[in-house]
Amino acid sequence: MMQFDWTTFILEILNFLVLVWILQRFLYRPVLAMLDARQQGIKEETERATQLRNAAEALRQQYEQRLADWNQQQETSRRQLDEELAQLRSTATENLKQTLADEEAKLRVRNQTLIAAGEAALIREAAGAAYGQAAAMLQRLASPPLTQRIVEVFLQDLLNMPDSEQTALRKAASMLIAASAVEVLSAHPLSEADQSRVQEALSTVAGQALQLRFKEDPALIAGLRAVVGECQLHANLADELAFFRRQANHG
Repeated sequence: MMQFDWTTFILEILNFLVLVWILQRFLYRPVLAMLDARQQGIKEETERATQLRNAAEALRQQYEQRLADWNQQQETSRRQLDEELAQLRSTATENLKQTLADEEAKLRVRNQTLIAAGEAALIREAAGAAYGQAAAMLQRLASPPLTQRIVEVFLQDLLNMPDSEQTALRKAASMLIAASAVEVLSAHPLSEADQSRVQEALSTVAGQALQLRFKEDPALIAGLRAVVGECQLHANLADELAFFRRQANHG
């Protein structure tokens, strides 16, 4: 019959307690501390992600509100411009009619050629005044977003350029001196993305890789102008106003 050895039993208990102490001190506590730290890190990352998401949502809502306000402002400005231009045309027409009537009464005996020249001068004067006021109004409406919109129209027009104009542009590009850059003027600074799109579109239509040099020219009011050798591509308010002014002067 096996006898119970108290000494061995007590030593085994002591060994077990020492083992438990060692595991508790060198294994369980570090593991638990590491798990707590990991959990805390996950909690902090989750809170940070929530904050970033909330901030992004706030920025999105702010951007949408600003865009809506800007669209409303642009629509209001456009209506005001239409009303002012209509009033300007009406006033200019009435003034012109009255002036012509007075001149006709005073200069009836003069040569018909001189009368026609006088009428033309008055028309040019009225057109010049209308041009100046329209330019001032458009200058007030000019903004970087408007320039960007005109860039979009410019790129679309490049894609739909008639064959005859494409031929002229390619001819002008082929006559460029080696390493010479194509000058692109814009009323407002263009983003790198818009610069890349303009360069790609011009190179595609020109049939060769073009080196573009971008400059700012506030005189354009809004939009841009690309000069490829002897070929100029206009997409800006200043050139459009100048075109209509020339048409009025030669009308």
